[in-house]
Amino acid sequence: MRIFRELLLLLLLYAGIASGVYGVWRLWPESKAKKDSPAQDDTSLLDRTEGKLRGLLRQEVTADANDEPVVKEGLRKLQERLNPALGKLSFPLEIYVIDSGTVNAVCLPGNIILVYSGLLRRLQSPEELAAIIAHETAHAMHRDPMQALKRELGLAALFAMVGGRGDGVTGRLMRRLVSSGFSRQQELAADEEGLRVLAASDIDPKALADALRRIRGEKDDDPAVLQYVSTHPGFDERVQLSEQASANWPGKARPIDLDWKQFRAQFRMLR
Repeated sequence: MRIFRELLLLLLLYAGIASGVYGVWRLWPESKAKKDSPAQDDTSLLDRTEGKLRGLLRQEVTADANDEPVVKEGLRKLQERLNPALGKLSFPLEIYVIDSGTVNAVCLPGNIILVYSGLLRRLQSPEELAAIIAHETAHAMHRDPMQALKRELGLAALFAMVGGRGDGVTGRLMRRLVSSGFSRQQELAADEEGLRVLAASDIDPKALADALRRIRGEKDDDPAVLQYVSTHPGFDERVQLSEQASANWPGKARPIDLDWKQFRAQFRMLR
């Protein structure tokens, strides 16, 4: 993906330095080697890196996020409904909405989820938004953002990000993650987990199918929508999966107590 290739090029200097540091770190005295296995070392490295990225990203995101009380309260209600079904996450979930024409929602490292008001313009209920958030939260549960970074950059470059001082560069680059996407397999796995979360939260799993249909529209040639489709592959398959989950769901839907019209009115482009 483009963002990861650019990130790799701009971090080559860090990677070069870190490769030596990382090598020494992995060749620590035998007593340490016995204490911590390579798998544990790798997991610890990823955790530390994600923690640092989380802090950097929060600084970037909060500067642009809508902070109206109505929006914050609406997101709190959505998160409160979903939280019991999420289990233990590596980091607390944080959801922000950006007032922008971009049609997208994205999960960033550190369990930070961004939703753009361009996507809200397509949705027609808080349940549909909850379905999108449940899907993105599933990416956080599977740690897809960090696994993608690990795959594209390697542990040496990630180690450099932990110990380096290029915070400003890193933060600006990570903002561009919104233009990248995950594989078809990752998207389907996130849908399956997200549908489970919806069902356990008394939300009809069909809400995801409804949201996807509204985003795509009828023969929509909007470049913003086409970008969303390209980074979230398999629309028809995903709609079918959602509808099948709904058909097999024995539960009863419980409405989310959120004034959708008032919530949407807080965004400049939706007024």
